[in-house]
Amino acid sequence: MSAFSAEGAAGRLLRYLRTWQAPDGALHGVHTHPVWRIHPAVLEDHYTGYSAWGAPGLLGLADLAAHTRLPAVEAAGRDWVRYVLTTFLANERWDCCGAEFGRRFNDAAVDNFLQDLSLSYYARVAAHTLTAEDRARIGDRVRRNLESYLRAAGRPEAEGHLLVGTVNQDCAGLWAMGEWMQTFGADARWRDLLLRGLHAHLREHFVPGLPDAESGGMLRATTLPDYLEPAEYYGVILPAYLHGWRLSGDSVLLQAAVQLARHVMRHAWRDDRGCLRLHRTCDRVQGAWRVSQSPMLVAGGGLFLRALRELAAVTPLPEAAPFLAAMDGTLAHYQNDYGFIVAATEWHDDYDLLCGTVWEAHDLAYLGARVADAGAFQAALEAPAPDLGIVIGWHDLWVESARQWSLLRPWSYGFSYTGDKHGAEGATAIPAWGHPKRPEIPFRPEVKVRMVGNELVIRAPDYPAIAVTSIYGKPWSREA
Repeated sequence: MSAFSAEGAAGRLLRYLRTWQAPDGALHGVHTHPVWRIHPAVLEDHYTGYSAWGAPGLLGLADLAAHTRLPAVEAAGRDWVRYVLTTFLANERWDCCGAEFGRRFNDAAVDNFLQDLSLSYYARVAAHTLTAEDRARIGDRVRRNLESYLRAAGRPEAEGHLLVGTVNQDCAGLWAMGEWMQTFGADARWRDLLLRGLHAHLREHFVPGLPDAESGGMLRATTLPDYLEPAEYYGVILPAYLHGWRLSGDSVLLQAAVQLARHVMRHAWRDDRGCLRLHRTCDRVQGAWRVSQSPMLVAGGGLFLRALRELAAVTPLPEAAPFLAAMDGTLAHYQNDYGFIVAATEWHDDYDLLCGTVWEAHDLAYLGARVADAGAFQAALEAPAPDLGIVIGWHDLWVESARQWSLLRPWSYGFSYTGDKHGAEGATAIPAWGHPKRPEIPFRPEVKVRMVGNELVIRAPDYPAIAVTSIYGKPWSREA
């Protein structure tokens, strides 16, 4: 794919994400982290159920529901919200399932906060899809969740954070407080805490001059004085500063948002395919800051792009428009006709291939806000999908059908990693002579892949239409 259309990209992406939405409304996925390079199978967890890291998809669904009034979009958002409302725990935290760490890790602050802010936004923008009871439950549970973190933290805003110690996670909580107030009403105490928290981050964590005098980044934490937040995490930092500015009119907060946005835009790079990409990290080595560009995610930068677009709408930021246009081109290049977006590049392993829905949900947050032509979006959403979507990486392949996914390894004696999109776990396929400990989940109808010379040969006779993305240009052919 090459030409970008927000309506086409959003329609295909939502069509794809709906194949992962279980009957109870939960968005399932294979929860890789293409920045930290980990996924549940590495921890022998194999969890593929719901993770709140994908909750920002509700931002995009809210925008789409409000703009298009399509029943399918409204149902997807309403079902998702109602599922989440069933996951509130007795300790006033969400049953959030910490994404790349699997089911065993269930108390990540940022996952709680992303769910809080997404529910609050949805309750305001797509209120027509909910009952009054739904909205009341959102208001009550989000507030209780955030208050539980305030109690645990004990008002430590003078130490550079308000809720938790990691900057992006704390800012996600501040964003959630702002979103809740915008939806459910002003709160003088929360307003004061939010503003003091934002200024504390500027005092304790802001690093000016990266990469130039007009820009600046954020340390990831006070305990990490030589490490800045990776680029995609500014997608939760910027909105917190925008909320603070809207609440107070404080130009210092708006200017900080501009400097942070420039930090990300001016560290962007072009990959070997000519696509503009977000940078990975900035580290201080022997007193000098150095930028790492890759390996880096492709899918998952949508929250930063969404926030940048909102920032450019309220203050002069002329470089934002060409930057966003270039990033739109990147999305067009890496979005498969099946609907998913390539996970990452330059890892040259599984992390390039595992299409994690929770990251693509962040891109729906951006694309959903961009849709202007409801008819064009509907046409893309309702167009028939290919029977298979395939990503070819350095060695292996990612394959998806309407209900199944598989990581195929043509070099590895038939080993693969496969699951049902509505199931809670994946499983590794191991030949009988390997004495597997867990039963495999066969991919049916079968897809066979062979390496012949330097070419991948794909045999999938039961799938008439296949959509193939070869990240690194590895040649492939289809066997009859």
